[in-house]
Amino acid sequence: MKENWWEGLERLRIRPGLERIRQLLEALGDPQKGYPIVHVAGTNGKGSTAALIAEALQSQGLRVGLTVSPDMGNINERVMLNRQPIPEALWDRLGELVERAGRTLPDVPTFFEAVTALAFLAFRHWQVDVAVVEVGLGGRLDATNVIDAPCLSVITPVAFDHMDRLGNTIEAIASEKAGIIKHGSSVVIGRQPYSQARTVIKDTAQRRGARVVEPSWFPDVGERGVFGQSPAGFLSVPLLGAYQRDNVALAYAASEELARLGFIHDWRSILMAWSRFSWPGRFQIIHRRPLWVIDGAHNPHGIQGVVQTLNLEFYQDFKWTLVFGSLSDKPAAEMLNLLNPYVSRVILTHVPTQRGVDPHTLQQGMPDAEIIDDPWQAIQKAFLVTGEDEAILTTGSLALLGYILEQRQKHMGNVVN
Repeated sequence: MKENWWEGLERLRIRPGLERIRQLLEALGDPQKGYPIVHVAGTNGKGSTAALIAEALQSQGLRVGLTVSPDMGNINERVMLNRQPIPEALWDRLGELVERAGRTLPDVPTFFEAVTALAFLAFRHWQVDVAVVEVGLGGRLDATNVIDAPCLSVITPVAFDHMDRLGNTIEAIASEKAGIIKHGSSVVIGRQPYSQARTVIKDTAQRRGARVVEPSWFPDVGERGVFGQSPAGFLSVPLLGAYQRDNVALAYAASEELARLGFIHDWRSILMAWSRFSWPGRFQIIHRRPLWVIDGAHNPHGIQGVVQTLNLEFYQDFKWTLVFGSLSDKPAAEMLNLLNPYVSRVILTHVPTQRGVDPHTLQQGMPDAEIIDDPWQAIQKAFLVTGEDEAILTTGSLALLGYILEQRQKHMGNVVN
């Protein structure tokens, strides 16, 4: 599948701004127009929340486009119709259209801008009834924010991440996330870990005349996932992380607002669809004996959610082996310090990308940790040193999980199966 655009031309990884994506979409006939959009921003929980909302809309018989990032090893998973990844042939065909249009522009678009344009092309091709669009980075200057006023904006918990681009204070970061709020639309705000973030988001909404909605109902979390007696009936969602209760509550509140807007009419179908819901890489159990869990937490707030889960009664008694890798622009040492009290063994590994942090730099604060550069070999070692009644936790980066799951597919039948 096409993963590179504009070969031979200079490309930079991240360049905030909307001018390039506007020019690119205009060259493609503005495929972001013509259908309602639910726009999802925040620091953590965006993917799970966006997918839950898409599932709720799909349960109403609607054709629902969904775009998320990053992927878990297959790039076409970033663009979906009714939760099914775009076919590879269509991805390549639309990718060539993006390539051709991008080469006519004075400034070369970024990779994320190319994928965003491809997603909008796919939504137009599919003639979707509604699209759910996850922000890539920030909000105000994110490529997805080129859209007109969405039918609904959703903002998940805002915490410290990408400070080099979004600001060093929670107020500055929240202001960037709140940049998706537009005149004439509603915004649903998730429960915020920092009161300052909630204040900034609500103030932005008030200035822009946007209706503000916050969850009024929160479920519980148990060994089999999130559950509770919701206003629409008993709800059970098989998402295992303790942090998922807030994501489910936010998706529920968003669905209530979408019902008010006329998109949702049958709550029984939503409850049934969510009872079968899955979303990879979020406290996902891969193996049972020993228990092997993967989680894409990649910043301190995300790791705190993992720690909350490890503190649940049904995980407290496990002896955990940690396999950890992170990107160099993340506070890896802080994340490890949060996890350290809950693990018995630590294996540090290298995320297979140029942005992967050197695990040797992390060992300075954890002298007893073992270093195995290759993530798949690190997993093999974890299985060798972990008893059947013990557990393995792999976390620190979604890119790390994507690589490991890809290797697992290639090595089915070996130690890990």
